[in-house]
Amino acid sequence: MNRFDGFLRWAWSILIVCALAFALSGCEGDDGKDGVDGTDGVDGVDGAPAPVPDAITVAIESAQVESCATCHGGAGDQHQGEYDKYRDPSTLGLTFDDLTVTDIGGGDFSLELDFSITKDGAPYTGPITGFAARNIYVVQYDSGTGEFANAGTPGFGNPLNVDSAVSNGDGSYTLTQTISVDPTAFGGGAIMGRIADGLLDFEDDNYDPFGTGRRVQMYADYASASWPIGDMGTFESAANVEGCELCHGAPYRKHGNSPGMVAGAPNFTYCRGCHNNTSNGGHPEWQHMVDNPFAWATDVALTPEEVTLYGYERTLLNDVHMSHAMEFPYPQSMATCNTCHKDKLDQVLADENFTVETCKSCHAVRGIDSWPKTYDAAGDEILDDGDSVPGPYYQPHRAPAIAYLWKNADVDGFAFHNPTEDCTSCHNDPAAGGFASRFTDLHTGYDKAIYDANGLKYADLFPVSIDSVSMVDDLMTIAFSGDAAIVPELLVSFYGWDTKHFIVGSHERDANGVDCPHPSRPGCKMEYVPESSGGGANPLFTEDALSAPGAWIVTLDVSLLQLTKTDLLPALIANLDVTKAEISITPELNVGGTDVVLAAVSDTFDIGSNAIVAAADYFAGPTATVDIAKCNACHDVLASTFHAASGRGGDGVQVCKACHTTTFPGSHLEMASRSIDSYAHAIHSFQPFDLGSVDTTDPVEVARTEQHLHHKFPYFTAMACEGCHVGGTYNVPDQSQSMPGVLAASDVIAGRNIGTVPEYVTGPASRACGGCHRAVMINEDHAGELASFNAHTDAFGTYVENDVDEDDGTSIDDEVLFGIIKEIMTWFE
Repeated sequence: MNRFDGFLRWAWSILIVCALAFALSGCEGDDGKDGVDGTDGVDGVDGAPAPVPDAITVAIESAQVESCATCHGGAGDQHQGEYDKYRDPSTLGLTFDDLTVTDIGGGDFSLELDFSITKDGAPYTGPITGFAARNIYVVQYDSGTGEFANAGTPGFGNPLNVDSAVSNGDGSYTLTQTISVDPTAFGGGAIMGRIADGLLDFEDDNYDPFGTGRRVQMYADYASASWPIGDMGTFESAANVEGCELCHGAPYRKHGNSPGMVAGAPNFTYCRGCHNNTSNGGHPEWQHMVDNPFAWATDVALTPEEVTLYGYERTLLNDVHMSHAMEFPYPQSMATCNTCHKDKLDQVLADENFTVETCKSCHAVRGIDSWPKTYDAAGDEILDDGDSVPGPYYQPHRAPAIAYLWKNADVDGFAFHNPTEDCTSCHNDPAAGGFASRFTDLHTGYDKAIYDANGLKYADLFPVSIDSVSMVDDLMTIAFSGDAAIVPELLVSFYGWDTKHFIVGSHERDANGVDCPHPSRPGCKMEYVPESSGGGANPLFTEDALSAPGAWIVTLDVSLLQLTKTDLLPALIANLDVTKAEISITPELNVGGTDVVLAAVSDTFDIGSNAIVAAADYFAGPTATVDIAKCNACHDVLASTFHAASGRGGDGVQVCKACHTTTFPGSHLEMASRSIDSYAHAIHSFQPFDLGSVDTTDPVEVARTEQHLHHKFPYFTAMACEGCHVGGTYNVPDQSQSMPGVLAASDVIAGRNIGTVPEYVTGPASRACGGCHRAVMINEDHAGELASFNAHTDAFGTYVENDVDEDDGTSIDDEVLFGIIKEIMTWFE
């Protein structure tokens, strides 16, 4: 049909319609009368009411993405930036130019010291009093005895009156002072000094237990100088500043302001202005708290015997050993002397150092009620075989009391050994008349659970490796290898929505009613020790017929895992909610009756490509948020002092995440998640474990808890994020890469301002950043600040009660949590 034919058809249609209209209308006439109204129709039936969502649905739909990054996106950079003011190069410079000491008789000496100061590279000509801190000390050294002396103000390093220095107008100053100390009296010594400005006001520096000012003072600008005298250059410290820097960061300054290293002087010379052999130790409470815990906690005054027993010289050895072994929660064994004395163990473990002073710097002397005891039927104390139940205040990670060691060695305790004996008369080189054990027989300088007799780590001597991972349908086969004596445990966890967290961690139990390796708690986990290496049966796993100790082959059937909180694993994989798994091996080994610490190994497996992912591509290695080497710098081997010394920190914290998922509340930490970020932040902010379980009628538990919550991160402030983190990974979490999580409820604690807080589901920033912030509020019992923080979280993110009742009154644990996780994470698919 052409276009003209179409036009004719259209025109003809119009003519017919018009003709019909004309015929029906007829001629125009009057309008007819209105007809009678019809009867009203019957009313329709009411429709069904709109469905009302149940409480759990409402709770899930109330969740929203956090907006923390809008205002606080660079908060981590700000925290670290404050600490960087402390560690960055200083604008100040200090040099000692000349020293003259003149004997003016009567035991007095005239000291004249010339020094120069620069600021921003130019001579500083302002008043000395313009600096927030300025100190110059006299340090005396006797090369004959190797001791440091202090004939001036006891314990304070003979401070000079720096404020009396006169400016010469060109950046140089002259300090003239009459002193009663001859810096050259023992043939050696030093003048040590510092200037500092820009006191940094960290939020956690205000704890002042002694009423003498802040224990930690950190400055943005800092300079130090020395003037060695005589044979001071012959002194070499047995300790290394680098050892302090492992935990305390670089530069290392004790209390944040006293330098361990000053140019031109041996290490720790500045410290010995106060910590020397002629000052009495100022902290008898260190010995008291571990030797007689109950008396310490109840403020019982020291007896005359204890005053003598706990007395010590304020040497660097005594103060450092005692503070780390007795006061601080030191994260290593004190037996690892190598941490601070690397390459100098022969010096510190020499026979002449086998003295009571050395021993009691780490060990309590008696250990009353804090070490294992046994009694006969008459109630008299008898020798302990070392296997009895510990006393009520025994702390297993502390160095045991000397009396306990004597009892177990069956050497008659205080009747033969006592704190006044000369140990070296027996404990010495046989060539020198010694016949008892030598210092090196008792201490190798290494933790025997981590190192062998040659100082080599068992983790390096007995490595494990993941050789291959493959998956066909629901079956994942893993081959791994190591020494045949190793007992390996295989962990398999699954990441959710390509985040850095597991939606199904290996440690999560399923609904299987069969017996797994832990039959006392029903359900199976994706954790398996091969039966060829002594493990128990687990129906989720099958060990291949070719598997054998040293070369294991294991297959996991993910379809057998009966999850109750999420879809089943095959569905999660099919829906692409899960695309990657983490394969980890946590090995164990017993050497000579000792369970030694090995290192875990872990790899990320991409299910779609059926291949192991390069470490650089998925939250590990260079893309990790935490540098595991930094953890091990302080802990030696992470988890060596907890988790049964299993040494889980091998490749990275992804192994820790197998248990520390966002989907469990912090079981020991109130108002925290078990997620590794929340947990680690709370722990390093010194939030106490199980605060609600502290026996408030036991003064020792109360005192130890109070002491613990006032400790601080060893970098002197928790704002030193890079103490653990890789640079630039400590800002508000990216919500597309970090799942929401659940926070534990508050503990029930009578008399506390903080009231009842139920279990809440919250977002990544509230969970991770809140791990630090909530810990501070909990420790200080700041109920108002905590309520405001939680309300702010609710207003600008997710803060939804987890255990919401169904309409029929029942409550399904975690239904809200997993509903919110899915609700929010699907937005980023």
